[in-house]
Amino acid sequence: MQRDLDKMRRRPFFFPLVLPVLLFIVLVAAAAWLFDARATTVVFVVRHAEVETGNDPDPPLSLQGRERAARLATMLSKARPVRGLDAIFASEFRRAHQTVTPLSETLALPVNVVPSATWSELARRITREHRGEYVLVAGSTANIPSLVQALSGETVTLGEDEYDTMFVVFVPQVSKTKVVRLRY
Repeated sequence: MQRDLDKMRRRPFFFPLVLPVLLFIVLVAAAAWLFDARATTVVFVVRHAEVETGNDPDPPLSLQGRERAARLATMLSKARPVRGLDAIFASEFRRAHQTVTPLSETLALPVNVVPSATWSELARRITREHRGEYVLVAGSTANIPSLVQALSGETVTLGEDEYDTMFVVFVPQVSKTKVVRLRY
């Protein structure tokens, strides 16, 4: 009978010690989740739209390409309730620049031109300078897969006839990077 009384006396002291520890763990986990959600960079990576056929090494967009650029502008201008995108990057080619121009004009954002020589540094630049922001990048089949891989570690492929593919790369600070492949 004395043993049962000893157990009853000890039990109330154990619970008040465990409760603050559990509460602290829950608060730390919630704070980490909130930080990670607020600091997630979302990068939309698209290929330039359809181009006119011909001998021009840097051809302009075709009618179908201009229509696709307009669809992209309509879709991404509503990506966030307040502003849409925070930054727009395009390769140095006219076709990539023309693909993002309608969106750039809609949001009144400048297009940051990325020369081919510095394309490999773009992923680091985005994660460093645009943490927690929404960013659009337009490139070509030659440089899009390398950018997605640099941002996420995932290998993606893009066919020569795929003008409607969009990769949405979620780059959080704490958890694992995710890539979603969409068509627009």
